[in-house]
Formats: sequence, C-alpha cells, structure tokens
Amino acid sequence: MKGAGKPLSLDASQLKVTSATVNGKKARFVHDEKHSKLEIPGVPARKSHVEIAYTKQVSDDVIFGLYKSKYGKDYILATDFEPSEARTVFPCIDEPAYKAVFRLRITTDAGLGVIANTPIAKKESVPSGKTRFTFEQTPKMSTYLVFFAIGDFEETMIQADGVEAISATRPGQSKNSVLALSFAAKALEEYQKYYGIPYPLKKLHVVALPEYHTGAMENWGAISSRESYALITDDTSFSQKNRGAMSMVHEVAHQWFGDLVTMKWWDDIWLNESFASFMSYKMTDRIKPEWGMWGVFLRDEVFVGLSQDALSTTHPIQTKAKTVEEAVHLFDSISYNKGGSVLRMLEAYVGEAAFRKGVSKYLKEFSYSNATGKDLWDALGVTSKLPVARVAREWLTRPGYPLVQVKTRGGSVELTQSPFRLGGGKATGTWPVPVSMRADGRAMSVFLDRKKARVRASTKSELLVNPGHTGFYATLYDTEGYERLASNFAALSGHDKSGLLNDLYLFLQAGLVPPEMYARFVSLCGAHPDAITTQVVGDQLLTLEAIAAESKIIRRIDDEFYPPLISAFGEDPRPGEPEYIGATREYLTSGYAFSNPAFARKMAERFGDFASLDPNLKAAAAMGYAITYGEKAKKPLQEMLKSTESEVERAKIWQGLCTFREPELVTESLELGISGEVSRSDSGYPLIFGSYNPYARDAVWGWITKRYDAVREIYGGSQQFYLYMGYSIPLCAVEHEQEAKRFFAGKRFREGGSSLKRILELLHIHSGLRRRLLSSGD
Repeated sequence: MKGAGKPLSLDASQLKVTSATVNGKKARFVHDEKHSKLEIPGVPARKSHVEIAYTKQVSDDVIFGLYKSKYGKDYILATDFEPSEARTVFPCIDEPAYKAVFRLRITTDAGLGVIANTPIAKKESVPSGKTRFTFEQTPKMSTYLVFFAIGDFEETMIQADGVEAISATRPGQSKNSVLALSFAAKALEEYQKYYGIPYPLKKLHVVALPEYHTGAMENWGAISSRESYALITDDTSFSQKNRGAMSMVHEVAHQWFGDLVTMKWWDDIWLNESFASFMSYKMTDRIKPEWGMWGVFLRDEVFVGLSQDALSTTHPIQTKAKTVEEAVHLFDSISYNKGGSVLRMLEAYVGEAAFRKGVSKYLKEFSYSNATGKDLWDALGVTSKLPVARVAREWLTRPGYPLVQVKTRGGSVELTQSPFRLGGGKATGTWPVPVSMRADGRAMSVFLDRKKARVRASTKSELLVNPGHTGFYATLYDTEGYERLASNFAALSGHDKSGLLNDLYLFLQAGLVPPEMYARFVSLCGAHPDAITTQVVGDQLLTLEAIAAESKIIRRIDDEFYPPLISAFGEDPRPGEPEYIGATREYLTSGYAFSNPAFARKMAERFGDFASLDPNLKAAAAMGYAITYGEKAKKPLQEMLKSTESEVERAKIWQGLCTFREPELVTESLELGISGEVSRSDSGYPLIFGSYNPYARDAVWGWITKRYDAVREIYGGSQQFYLYMGYSIPLCAVEHEQEAKRFFAGKRFREGGSSLKRILELLHIHSGLRRRLLSSGD
C-alpha cells in the first residue's frame, strides 16, 4: 500500500470474487481476469484489515495449482504453487520477495485429514457435520511455499533432533514410506549441524501424492512428492532408491536455503536449486558413504550440465527473467546441474570449511527475508578471504564453458582454451579456469585465465588433465595424448574414465572426433569394468541407438560393450557386492535386451517371476517380454500396469510397453498414459521411453503432433512439460527436422520460449550425428 486512497493490487486468477471489505466496511473491487489482477481502491496506507470472499472451482483435468491427485475412485486435494499458482487459490502478492504470515483454517468432510505447513492448533466439529482444522501460524514466507492437502491419510512419525518427521500416504502405503522418511529425518539432523541453524518449524511432513507433475516440492514444513520418490523400500531398484533418497535430501536442504532465505525474484532460481542440488550429494554421501555419490554427481549433474550448456541456446546460470512465464524456462539443467557443478568447483577453490561458514553467515544474515547471489558470494568472500565474487561472476553470468585443448611439446604441455559449442558457430572469450593436471604421477595445477598457457611437465608415461573431473570444462587431447590415455586406461579411476568418455561423447556430437575414436574407448570400457563409467556409457548408447540404431558402428559398439560387462558384473546379484552395482546391472541388462533379440528372449523367460524378481532386472524382463512376444504381450503388460499400485513398479512395466517393435503398440501406450485409466503422473514415462525406441520413432513423433496441446494442458505449460518434450523431440523427430520447425512455429514457438529453442537445436545436432553415424564404417 503506497499511500492513502491508493488501490490495493493483488494477484488473483481463476477465482470468482464476490465481495470485499476494508476495516469492516464493504468496498468496491475490480477483478481483471485477463491480467490476473484484483484491485480494491481506497485502502488506507496505515494498517488495514481486508477481507475478500471468493469461490474456486477445482479442475479435474490438471495436476498443478489446487488439484485432485487421484487414485482409483478417490483423490487427495492438494496444492502445488511454484512458481505462480498461489494466485489461483487465494488473492495475494504472488512474488517471492513479498513474504507474509499465513493463518490457515480449513473445513472439510468428517473423517478426512488435513495437512499444512504448520501443526494443527485446533480440530473441532462444526454444526454442519463437518470438521474444522485450524493451523498454527506460519513464519514469514513466500506464497509459492504455502501448502495444504485434504484426504484420507496414513501417517508415520519419527523423531529427528526433537522435530517430528512425518510421512503421509494414501491408505495402505504407509509401510512403504519409512525409508524415504528416514532419509528426510537424517538430513534434518545433518543440515542443522552444517548450517549451524536449528530447523525453524516444529514438524516436517513428507506427503506422497499418487498424481504429481514434477518430482518433489520444498513447501515449508510439508514437502510434497510423487510416490516413486516417497515410497521406496529395500526391495526397490537401487537407481530408484537412490533417486528417492536424493529427492528427500534435496527438498530438506531447501527448508533453509530457499524457504528461510528466499531469492528476491525468479531470475535467481538457480540460487535455490543449484545449492540444493550440490548439497543433496554432500549430505547423502554423509548418510550413505558406501553409495559412491560423487560418481553419481558426475553422471547426473556435471555431465548433464555440460551437455546442455554446450548448446548455443543455453543461458547463464544467473540470467534475467522479466516475467514468471520467462522464469518457467529457467527450471532446467543449467540452474540445477551446471549450477551445482560450479558450486562444487567454488567449494574446491575456497575450501570446505570456509564454504560452510560462508553459507551459515549468509543464512543467518538474511533469515526470514530475501537475498541475491551477490549476497552469498560476499559471505563466502568474507569467510575465505578470496576473490570469490570475481570467479563466481565469470562462471555465473556467462553462458557456456571452455574447451581446453592439450598438446605436448617436448618437456611441456600447452593448454589452449576456447568456448565450446556442440553445433559449432563462433564464440569468443575466456574463463578463469582452475586447471588441475597429473603427469607421471605428479599433481600440478595452473590458473588458466587467458587463452593459452604452457606448463613444464614430463609426459613420458602419463598425462591427465582435470583428474576427478572436478572442473566444469571439456578436455580435447592431441593424437599422442589419446594414445597415452588408451595405454593407461586400465589404471584410470572410475571418475577419470567416465569423464574421458563423456568428453569424447560431446566431441562425437560436435564432429571433433570420428565415431571410430569414440568406439575405441567404449571398447576399452568393456575390457576394463567400472560401475559408474558403465552407467555413463549406457546412457550415451541409449541415445545413439535411438537416433541411428541401424548404423554398423553402433551395432559394433553394442557387441563390444555389453557382453563382456554383463559377464563381469553378472546377470544376478553376487554375495557381498556393493549395493550400487545393482544400478549398473540394470543399465546393462535393459540396454542389451533392447539391442540384442537373443538376450531379450533370455530376459523374457524371467518375466513370469516379475513380482519376486530382483528389482534391478525388472526393466529388462519387461522389455524382453515385449520385444519377444509383441502383440501377445500387450494385454498382460497393460493389465499389470493398471493393477499395480506402486509407481516404482509401473515405471518398469512402462519400459516394456514402450519397447514393442510394432509402432502401433507404442502409440497405444502413449495414449494410455494420458487416458486417465492410469495415474497422470505416469504420462511422462511413455513419452520418454517411446522416444528412445527407434522402431517407433516416426509413430511417437506423429502422436506428439496430434496430442501436443492435450499434454500441454495437463501440465499447464509448466517446466515439467517442456522437460518431457526436451527428452522426446530431439530423438523421435530426428528424421523430421524441417517438419518439427514448421510445427513449432507461431504460438507454440512463443509459448515454448528458450526451452523450445534448445529442443530444436538439439534436434538439429542429433540429425547431423545420425548422418555421420550412418556413413561411418561403410
């Protein structure tokens, strides 16, 4: 309120406002639905009491805002407000910089439960036969963090340093919530130690929702999550168990970094997400050191960030967004994956102790308020006494990263940096790059802040740049360098092998190395088993199969990669093996079942024991069954999908339903995903899995062109919708590039913003790579 008589302007959308009062007197109001604004004129600038009466119609068709999270014939009424859906449920100033205290009172049918950010202060029966829940007031917080859910809940509670950690599930599922809840509770304890700040609330709920459009959300005191993250057990496949645990630890990190201290505007969303992404690995590693989390960090954060940031359509980690619609497209691999990778690099630069002290200083200084990235860098600079702001500014405000070329000249190594782009094109500039090296057993480093540098080093038997792959850049060696790496490949660590293969995969896409060079090192991976490297290459081969399965060199790579590694790791668990080997086995068996019909038949024989099968083999069994039996497998798989309550299990069945060699069967699976016969949370699975199937590539692209608008409506054009399109279109449209450009012209292109530009660029890169792979070896 800016002055006496000035209108109070609030955000309000999809609401029917019926009346307004100011200090007890009826007031005029103007509701501009087109611009989502509600104005009440003449509100005094002094403290005023404003009441607004309105109604809200809950849609049956969406899974965001206030929606029905359905299971069978029942549902949980739940909220999901990030970034700007709070205005669709109550009039407010729906921007993160405007924090308020919320006092929530909800009246609902007797017998139902209600969960909100804070504990229940009072529960009472009212004359209408309903029950009224009054909740304790919240701390000062942003609107997008407000949460409530109404339904029939089962709850489980454990104590975490005096805080009640509570899971809430639909009936019959509480037994499956204990493991994820234990990770949330342990994370609460670890973060309190790390931040040096007690958890600010009395309780923390983890609410498992049967239909949920993203992964999870950090609502203060009440984390909401899709069931596949919140309902994990010791019988869940390792990859899904790891994903669920990481999700819980990620969202608990936000309870301080994001909720207690919030960015001022959405163009600093990276500040929330980069930090939570980085910290989730650090804390999960403390809780489960035997899980090898820093290898997973390379696979899921660093390498994914490098891939997206090599596009010309990338953006700086810290980038401007004038509107919420623009900000939606910033919830991507740059804000999460690259941002987390750069934070890890900065921590290595300032030291772990100074980094932790700086984070704690930042959180204490801006508690219950808002901050910017500069505020964090200033705090880290104070605690480390290093020019953090300068280094951070270069990496955060510039898109892309450098390619560091390595050449040996006598007794020295020449390093040259230049901007790297997958699609080529001109780019200029240099980064301050902390380059680490190892030569003949000796560690050394150089701060490469200009185009070239020369380092004196003996390289007679060994030269490795960026050991451990802690630096966010790609390394291209000369011919002598790659020969040396090939000779020493067996001695490289798993992190170094996976980093080398990731760089080669980037260069393969960019046309900087021939397919034969990439194939040579993949063959070395087959001969020298390493768990995380196998997973990284397995991901790469899925994409290469999707866009050019008929290529002779891809068929050769498959034969040199899969059989020796399946033999080395085994088709079944071995006594005493590390738990994370299960994820490697899942990559190998599902990947080879897809590419080799004989192995698919072998995996199909296990499908009859699906319920008791090792969870890491279930995807391969479902895929092998679909590939082997085709049309005959459709009905059993569909019936199993519809009868299975667990989203974790359904994901494995979806892999089978999208692996058919018959394109029309894959189209049926896509349609089933949005039909309402199964959870709408599942609709992303057939889109992703179907797009990786080269036999159904054209059918999936055709389905997307027909059902694009329908799927977009389900997700409300959110970041999750464009994430799914980002997986699908660069694969399934690889032979339809010009058609795709025409399809996404006009309104769709404007709505898609920067996300769609990145999707079309990656499609162009994949189309070029397909042509090179098909011509290779002929």
